[in-house]
Amino acid sequence: MSWQTLRTLVHKGWWVIHHPFERQDPRYWRVQLMQSLLFILQVYSGAFVVLNLTLFGYFDIAIANLCVFVAILSIQIDLRKNLNLERSAILLTGTIVVFMAVYLAIAQGRNYSFIWLSLIPTISFFLLGIRRGLYISACSLTAAIVFIVVFSPDWPSYELNMPSYFNIALSLFALLTISRHYEKSRTEAFAFLAKRNQELEILAVTDPLTQLFNRSHLDAMLEIEIRRAKRDSFDLSVLIIDADQFKTLNDSYGHLVGDEVLVELSGLLQNSTRATDVLGRWGGEEFLIIAPKTDQDGAVELAEKIRVAVGRHRFTHDDLHLTLSIGSATLSPNDTPVSIIQRADEGLYQAKHDGRNCTRLGKSTA
Repeated sequence: MSWQTLRTLVHKGWWVIHHPFERQDPRYWRVQLMQSLLFILQVYSGAFVVLNLTLFGYFDIAIANLCVFVAILSIQIDLRKNLNLERSAILLTGTIVVFMAVYLAIAQGRNYSFIWLSLIPTISFFLLGIRRGLYISACSLTAAIVFIVVFSPDWPSYELNMPSYFNIALSLFALLTISRHYEKSRTEAFAFLAKRNQELEILAVTDPLTQLFNRSHLDAMLEIEIRRAKRDSFDLSVLIIDADQFKTLNDSYGHLVGDEVLVELSGLLQNSTRATDVLGRWGGEEFLIIAPKTDQDGAVELAEKIRVAVGRHRFTHDDLHLTLSIGSATLSPNDTPVSIIQRADEGLYQAKHDGRNCTRLGKSTA
């Protein structure tokens, strides 16, 4: 049997809890942890039934382990059927606490059996959270300590033997295994949230149709680039691009074709701009380019390059073409984000007035 086949069988085993929760739902990670805990505890309780019956000869402890195995299996069946995470967490924690009390009373300190008490804080914190986990752990361990202090003088003395080594090694391994599964779930949850936050950050600045920057991000970037240009004393130009007669195109071909044209136009604009330029959808069929270190002549050259490329392109259907009107403005010493946009918009208005399919400069400021 290959390792991949074994992994497939593991992931499709009886302990797998099927649920509808998405990875962004905290319940998803809680189910994963519950699934791991139930599996680990079933394996341990089942193994100790066999060991205590065959190797150690502790029949009373074997019966207690068998009761735990049945209880955990019942909790798992209920969880698979009803997906009541809170009830299953309480029942599982209660099962472990009750078993530890019974086990402590039966074993009477035999073979370092009390080391298994260390599972109570681990499981209760993982399943019930900090506040309830602390309460359960404090009450359980305090009761256990009182019980040991009161009754341990009457217990027989036991040497460090093979069952002792089993208890110490297996309890520590159980803690390691449970903690590993908890940390794995926590790490995966943090990684997923980090990825999700990154996706949300991208969505927050991206136009959903064209996948270019949206208006709010363009506003923020324009303010940043103007401050940088003034601080470092270099040129900055802004271009507002408008698709001519776009309403007529929508009326003639439909809005779905219009959307396809805007997506194609976005690709053409991306291919015509530099890596340092900031390109985004300004609104509707208008686009904005922020061009750092670009003077007036450079802005006109960029605008004409874009206008000619788009004018030669055929969109979506062979019989569909598009022209652009472009307004441009270059940063003046007294410009603000509002004023430079206003001057570029004046240039766009003049381009429309002059018959469209051309580039015009906005009026300069003193």
